[in-house]
Amino acid sequence: MILDVSVTEYRHDVTALEIGLSRDKRTETMLRRTYVPAWFTNPYHWQQQADLYAPPGFQHYVDMYSEVTTKDPWDDIVLFFQRASALGQAQFLSSALHYPIKTHELNIAAMASASEALAGWFCENHYGWDLYARPSKVTPDIVFRDSASGRLALVEVKSSGRLGNPKSKLTTDMIKLLNILPHTKLLRPNKYYVVLIMVQVSGPYSVDLTSLRLDEV
Repeated sequence: MILDVSVTEYRHDVTALEIGLSRDKRTETMLRRTYVPAWFTNPYHWQQQADLYAPPGFQHYVDMYSEVTTKDPWDDIVLFFQRASALGQAQFLSSALHYPIKTHELNIAAMASASEALAGWFCENHYGWDLYARPSKVTPDIVFRDSASGRLALVEVKSSGRLGNPKSKLTTDMIKLLNILPHTKLLRPNKYYVVLIMVQVSGPYSVDLTSLRLDEV
């Protein structure tokens, strides 16, 4: 099965000052007003196809990167859209202003599992990173290692059926992710990559994947 992946990547440097501003509600407003807009400059857009059946297979990425591993999670997503279409929801599903996954019951575990698998696939194939750790029930969702630089990459994955511009959600969740960085550096005082990946399911065979990557300088 071929999945059409519409990728938007934002990449920017993040300073110690910005990381510090993220830790206090009183200074977070300054961070949002003064520094956050620069995170979203110079976006890169491209279309990519993912063959879910090509070796090593989509289940390989599910088993490696999902917190709750499920069997063939994308099959549940396809079934959801098929049922919604059969119930006359095609026009609703195509709207960018609603939440299609809330129209009928969707296996939320399958949705999260598939999104984390796609995020892992993306980090492997686009950034060339190697899996370092897959923590359970904590932030970040996945930790990668960049063999070229030796840096670790803290990756948090979010999934949604809502279409449209995810900048607000990316900003809020990135600030939360930046909050844990000083604690992480107590264990490993190196520079990091900090990444927020949003996977938005737009159809049974298509997703919008947005990556906000901040490189610590």
